Amino acid sequence: MTNGKKLMEAELERTDAEHRILFRLSEDELLLLANSVNEAIQAIKDWEFPIRLGVDKSAARKLRDGLQNVIAGLPGAE
Repeated sequence: MTNGKKLMEAELERTDAEHRILFRLSEDELLLLANSVNEAIQAIKDWEFPIRLGVDKSAARKLRDGLQNVIAGLPGAE
């Protein structure tokens, strides 16, 4: 807990085919995550991205787009 707020929670769901991690995030945590992914996309060169982050930049863009879709669906989002 920081500043009286509970930090994100994660739950590992295991199946035979895949492992999925389900997160419970506050709106602030979601925005922080989305902004961090976006900053990494903008700040790190294409050739360097997989070396530093372990995935291609296209995967990060896909994650960013998914996060933006969630944010767009929040109450009060414009």
